[in-house]
Amino acid sequence: MVVPDSIPVVEVPSPGVDTIAPLDLKIPLVIDARDDHGLTRIEVLSKARSGSVTVPVPLEGDASARALLEVTLDLSKRGLAPGDTVRYLVRAVDNSPAKQAGVSREFIVVVPTESDQRDAQRQATAQAQQRLDSMVAASRRLERQAEDLAAERARVQQQNRGDQQSMGFDEARKAQQVARNQEELLKQADELRETLEALEDAARRGEEPDTALARRLSEIGDELNRALTPELRQKLADLQKALQSLDPEAARESLKQLAEAQEALREALERSRELFKRAALEGELNSLEKDAKDIAKEQQEWNQQVAQSDSNASSAAEQDLAKQADSLASGLDRAAKQMEQPDAKEQTQAAAQKARKASQQMKNAAGSAQKGQKQQAKKQGEQAEQDMEEVQKETAEQRDKQQDEWKQEVLDALDRALSETARLSAQQLSVSEGFRRGSTLTTARGEQAMVEESAQKLLSQLTALAGKNALVSPQIAVAIAMARREMGQAREAVSSASPNLREAAERAGDAVDALNAAAFQMVRARDDVEGSSSGSGLAEAMQRMTQMAQQQGQLSQQAGGLLPMAGNAAIQQQLQQLAEQQRSIAREMERMRAEGQIPAAQELADEAKELARKLEARQFDRETVERQERLFKKMLDAGRTLRGEEEDERKERQSTSAKEGEIKLPPALRQRLGGEGLRFPTWDELQRLSPDERRLVTEYFRRLSSGSQP
Repeated sequence: MVVPDSIPVVEVPSPGVDTIAPLDLKIPLVIDARDDHGLTRIEVLSKARSGSVTVPVPLEGDASARALLEVTLDLSKRGLAPGDTVRYLVRAVDNSPAKQAGVSREFIVVVPTESDQRDAQRQATAQAQQRLDSMVAASRRLERQAEDLAAERARVQQQNRGDQQSMGFDEARKAQQVARNQEELLKQADELRETLEALEDAARRGEEPDTALARRLSEIGDELNRALTPELRQKLADLQKALQSLDPEAARESLKQLAEAQEALREALERSRELFKRAALEGELNSLEKDAKDIAKEQQEWNQQVAQSDSNASSAAEQDLAKQADSLASGLDRAAKQMEQPDAKEQTQAAAQKARKASQQMKNAAGSAQKGQKQQAKKQGEQAEQDMEEVQKETAEQRDKQQDEWKQEVLDALDRALSETARLSAQQLSVSEGFRRGSTLTTARGEQAMVEESAQKLLSQLTALAGKNALVSPQIAVAIAMARREMGQAREAVSSASPNLREAAERAGDAVDALNAAAFQMVRARDDVEGSSSGSGLAEAMQRMTQMAQQQGQLSQQAGGLLPMAGNAAIQQQLQQLAEQQRSIAREMERMRAEGQIPAAQELADEAKELARKLEARQFDRETVERQERLFKKMLDAGRTLRGEEEDERKERQSTSAKEGEIKLPPALRQRLGGEGLRFPTWDELQRLSPDERRLVTEYFRRLSSGSQP
């Protein structure tokens, strides 16, 4: 008997039902496909308003009779709008000669509305904040455990007078637990980083994207990236290797290094937590303000239509608006709990009460509409609309006020830090001069120790301040730490049996330089914070990169205009001016690198300096101009990445024809050809010629501009 070949059977057990898209618009699927001949191809087919997309699912190994696969249906780059519907199914092709295909049932995914997305984003933000709090606490515990174990191992080794002995079972077990906990913390940090990326993407979507929140989340993600270094992971691997071999000395050294790396991770997590706390509150107030605006708009539309609408339908719609108003009031209550200032807390709670008042008016309007009292319902609805507009206004004012208070707090702290840094710099200079004069060592050591202790307190203050505003670079704290280290080395240089006054003076002088560098960075940070419009300052930190890219673009255009005149002695002075402008851009990029604002600033600065050297050496050719243009594009890309402005790769590119007046002429040529009777041909005229003819015409006018014979 011949049994006919059956088509593949395809199921999607997870999610297995129609769903609402999550915040990141990425739906995890579990695919179960089977066939008696084996499977050769599986693909996910999805269809939306923007078009259809087929995504192949890779199969491992040869054709198998069954495949159980996990895949993610990514809708984040499909240009979907709130309320859109996506239909998808899974198709599998068997290994028979006929290549029969089987499909799963069709599933539906609904993109949530703007209001639903904002609500989901607030919940996800609150969960991320709780996770960050728990990670900071766990990081502190791990840091103490690693330090204690390293100190315990050192004591054991000292008691044994340096004899190399194997680690005890209990000691090895504790160290292994520290390693496991550290590995789990790194895993949680990676997951949190992915959550922040999803929140950032969600903040950029929608009709009214919250770009300010997206920038803040991007900065927090960058902070985590700087903390989760390959060195930290390598030190964890070294500890695990030492524990496997029960090498006591290697384990002690690995624990010590891991404790130092853990301290850096803990400080980064604490800065991220403070930034996230402020960004979350600022984003929540902004989201609640938009909710109030939407509710007021819907209430206005309801008021206009209630007289002509069905009573039951109007009542149901108004009841739904009342629920939204109650939800808004609850959100305002949650925001009030996060505020530290009593007056801000009271004002936000008052806005919540007004939202509840509007909700009650809506419920009354719904009841009146149900009874057919449409005029009364409209009057009550208008009162609810007015209350909700006031809620929107008060929420926006509270958000702006909160931003101003945060900014002023940072400015006051910077002023205090600047004053303290100036005082320490003067004291340290006095200590340095004392070392040079050969003052009494006991007095000099005491003064140096006092300055060193004050520097430690200042360092703690600046570390905390860096977590309150992104414009306060962590590099300021690094400069203070460097100054403190130089102070310690200066003190040690005169603490031995044979004091070295020369080395102490040099170290003390280096500490003065480090303090002055920190003060300079504080002044710049203060100017940036004072000129910023956001509470955490992330938007303004990126504007400098955009300005530098614009300057580089103008420089590239000028160089391109001078290229036809390369080799002419008349343009040498202009080349020197271009070189100075290029070097100015390089210096600015160096400053941005020192402030830790732009991760790629060092590479861009090196390229700008190399181009400046070429221009100064009069090595001006087509390659130099092309490198300038590439640098301009890299700077633009860096700015887009930091702002999250990525081009839509699916968008069709369009070209436009050049118009008269758009041709870029060198200044010297423009001046020479500006008179009547002689002008450079327009592009409309040149494009009628062949490429060879266009080159001849261009060369002709180039020679005219240089004064040579055509």
